[in-house]
Amino acid sequence: MGRFDAAATAAQEALRALDGLDDAEARRLRVRIDITRAWSELEVDGLGRALRTLHRARREARRARSPFLEALSHVQEGVVHVRVGDWAAALAALDAVPDDAPLDPSQRCALFINRGLAHVGRADIPEATAALETARDIAAEHGLVDQEFKARHNLACLAFVDGDLPKALGRMREADRMEATVSRDRARLDHAEVLLEAGLVDDARSALTDALVHAQADRHRLEVGEISLRLARCDLLAGDLGSARAHALTAQAVLRSRQAAELVREAAMVRMTIDVVEGTRVEAVVADLTRRNVRVTDDSPAGRAAVRLEAEARLALGDPDAAEARLAVVGAGRDSLAATLHESLVRARIALARGLPEEAERHFVEGNRILAAHQFLSSSLDVRAAMALHGRRLSSSDVERALAGGDAADVVRTVERWRAVSHRINPVTTSSDPELTALTRELRRLRRLLGDSDGAAAEALAAQVAALEPQIADREWSLAAEGSADGAAAPLRADELRAAAAAAGARLVGLFESRGTVHAAVVTGDSLAVHPLGPVADLVALVLRLRRDLRARAVLAPSSPMTAALARATASSVRALDAAFEGLWGGDGRVVVVPSGSLAAVPWSLLPSLRGRPVTVAPSLTRWVRGPARRSVPATEVAGALYGPGLVRTGPEVRAVLAAWHGGDPGDRPDPGPASSHDVVDALGRARVVHLAAHGTHEAQSPLFSSVRMADGPLFAHELPRPVAAEHVTLAACDVGQFSTRAGDEPLGLSIALLSLGACAVLAAVAPVADDAAHDAMVAYHRALARGADAAQAWAGVVEHQPDAGVFCLYGSDWAATHPVGDGAVVGLR
Repeated sequence: MGRFDAAATAAQEALRALDGLDDAEARRLRVRIDITRAWSELEVDGLGRALRTLHRARREARRARSPFLEALSHVQEGVVHVRVGDWAAALAALDAVPDDAPLDPSQRCALFINRGLAHVGRADIPEATAALETARDIAAEHGLVDQEFKARHNLACLAFVDGDLPKALGRMREADRMEATVSRDRARLDHAEVLLEAGLVDDARSALTDALVHAQADRHRLEVGEISLRLARCDLLAGDLGSARAHALTAQAVLRSRQAAELVREAAMVRMTIDVVEGTRVEAVVADLTRRNVRVTDDSPAGRAAVRLEAEARLALGDPDAAEARLAVVGAGRDSLAATLHESLVRARIALARGLPEEAERHFVEGNRILAAHQFLSSSLDVRAAMALHGRRLSSSDVERALAGGDAADVVRTVERWRAVSHRINPVTTSSDPELTALTRELRRLRRLLGDSDGAAAEALAAQVAALEPQIADREWSLAAEGSADGAAAPLRADELRAAAAAAGARLVGLFESRGTVHAAVVTGDSLAVHPLGPVADLVALVLRLRRDLRARAVLAPSSPMTAALARATASSVRALDAAFEGLWGGDGRVVVVPSGSLAAVPWSLLPSLRGRPVTVAPSLTRWVRGPARRSVPATEVAGALYGPGLVRTGPEVRAVLAAWHGGDPGDRPDPGPASSHDVVDALGRARVVHLAAHGTHEAQSPLFSSVRMADGPLFAHELPRPVAAEHVTLAACDVGQFSTRAGDEPLGLSIALLSLGACAVLAAVAPVADDAAHDAMVAYHRALARGADAAQAWAGVVEHQPDAGVFCLYGSDWAATHPVGDGAVVGLR
C-alpha cells in the first residue's frame, strides 16, 4: 500500500470513529478530516473526487459558521489545483481566503506558498515574489523550518522562470541545506527541470529516472505521470523521438486517470510536437491545436507555446500565411530559452517558405544572439556548452538553408555562426568559490585513496566518489558569471576569413555535419569551397579503428612479438583515414582545421598528407583568427614547468624546458620534484608559458572531470583558474587533448577548458604516448618556441623528426614569443 492509499484509509477510519456523533465538535472534526483527506484522494482517485470532498467540507463549514474551516477549505483547494498545474483555478480558490481569516502561521504560509506557486506557473514574477517572500518571512519569524524550506525552494523556481539559471541552482542548494523534514522528492523534480533548461539532459534524465523508480514503488500515481512527462521532454530535447513518444503516452494515461487536465494537455503538447517534428499526423495536430487555442484565451507560457506549435504545423502543411497569422496573436511575455528559440525557428522557416532568405537569416541571427546571451549568464563551462542543445534545431535549419542555397560564402558564415558559440563570448570569470574548492579537494583525496585500494575498501571509496562528483558539478553549475556581456562578438564573415587566411598563408578547413553527412568548408586567400566528404558513420568507423590501434600499440612492450604487426595495422588505419580527406588540404603550407563533433579525436598531425605542415586545431575559425574573446589577467613570469608522479624522465624534461626559456644548463637546475595541484593552478595564474608532464585521463561522459595526476591526486578541469594568465599551455599527458562535443558544436574537455578560460593555444595528446617520445618531443618543441618559431611551425618540425609525437594536436590560435629568449626573454602574442 502506498503512502497516499494509507492516508486515505486512515481518514476513512477516523470518520468511522465519529459515526453516531452529531455535536458541533464532531461536525468540525469531520470537516477537518475531509479537508485533509482531499490531498490523498487527489492521488488515489483523481481531481474530481478531491474537489467534491472539499466542496462538501466547505458547505459543512458554513453550516457550522466556521470562517476558519471555510478559509482552510479554500487553501486546500488551491493546493490541489497547484498540484495539477491549473494556475487560474488555484488563484481563484486562494484569493477567496479573506485577509482577516483566522489562520495560524503555518496555514498562512501554505496560503502564500501556493499563491506564489500559482503566480510562478503564470510567469507573474512580481506577484510570485511578493507571495513567496511573505511566506518565507512568516516561516522564519515563527521557526517553521519545513515551510521556510518550501518558500526558499520556490523562490529558486521563481529565479528559474525569470531566466536566471545560476541563481535558481544556487537558491536550490541553499534551501536543500536546511534541516527540514519534508520529502525532497518534489524539490528533486524541480531541480531536474532546471537542469533540463540548462541543456544538461543526461543529468536531468538520471535524476528523473531515479525519481520514477521511487514513485512507482510508493504508488504515487500523479508523480509517475508528471515524471514521465518530464522524461518525454528530456527525450524530445535530445532528439530521441521514440522514447519521447513512449513517455508522453504513459504520462497522458496516468494523468488522465487522475483528472489532471492541465498536465494532460501538456503531455498532449509533447506528443503533437513529436508529430510535427516527424511530419506525421500534422493535419490532426492543426485541428487539435486550433480547437485548443480557440478555447484558451490566457497569454500564459503554455498558451503561447501551443500557438507557436500550431504555426509550425500549419507551415508544415504548406501554408505560411496561416502560420504567420497564428504567430501574430502571440503576446509578449516571459518564455524559456527553448520557447524563444522555437519562435525564431518558426519565423525563419516562414520567411524561407515565402522566398525571403534575408528575412529568414535575420531570425536565425537573432536566435543565435539570444543563445549567446543566455550562455554568458553562467560561469559554468558545462552549462555554457550544454545550453547550445536548445539551438540545435535552429542551427540545423540554418545550415540546411545555406547548403541548399549553394553559396559557399553563406555556408561558411552560417557554420561559423553556430560553431562554438560560447567561445565568442568573454572567457569565464568568477571569484574563487570556497565551497567548490573544498568539494574538489575532497574528491582529489578520495580519488588518490581509491587508486591505492582494492576489494571492499575500493568499493566504498568508489561509492563516495560517485556521490561527490554530482555535488561538485551542481555547485559549478550554480556559479554566475561576473562582468558584462558587452564583449560578445559576431562570427567572422567569409571575406574576413579569406583575408586572415591570406595573411597567414593558411588553408582553413571547417568540418561540419548535416543530415548524416560530413561536409568541409575550405577557405584560402583566393577561394571558398564546400565539399561533401561522406557519411558520418563511415568516418567515425575509421577514427575508432585508428584509436583502437594507437591505444593497443601504447600498451605493448617494445620487445613484444605483436609490435611489428600492430605497427603495420596502425599505419594501415592512418592511411585509410587520410584517404577520406584526400585533396582537402591542398599542396603545402599552414592548415587550420575545425573538426566536427564526430572527428574530435583525430590525431591530425599523424596523417601523411599533413606530415611536416603547421596544423592548428580550433574550436571555430573565428576563434583561430581572434584568439580569446578577452584577456584580463597579466602574466608575471615567462614560463613554468611542472610534472606529476609515476613517469620516467619527467624531472630532466621540466629542467630542460625551463632552461629553454630562462637560459642556463639544464643539469644545473635542481629537480623540483612532483608538483601538487595547487602548484599547477598557481602556475596557470602567473606564467605566460606553462608546461605540464603528468598522467592524464579524459572523461568522455563528464569532460570537466578530465584530469592530470599530481602529487596530491588528480587536478580536474573544474579547478582551473578563471581566467588563466597562461597564453600557451603544453600538456604532456595521455588523452587530455580529446574533447566531447555537445549538441550545437560546443566542445568540452581539459584542453578546451583552458581555451575557454583565456589561453591562446594548448598542445595536448588525443591518445596514449610513450614517456620517452613525449620527453624528446617536448624539449625540442620548447627550444624551438624559445628561439622564436610559432607554435604550429615548431610542432610540425618536431613531428617531422618524431612521427609518433603526431598524437599531439595544437589547439586554439597561432602563438609565438614576441622576442626570442636571447633578445630579452619576453614572450607574448604575435
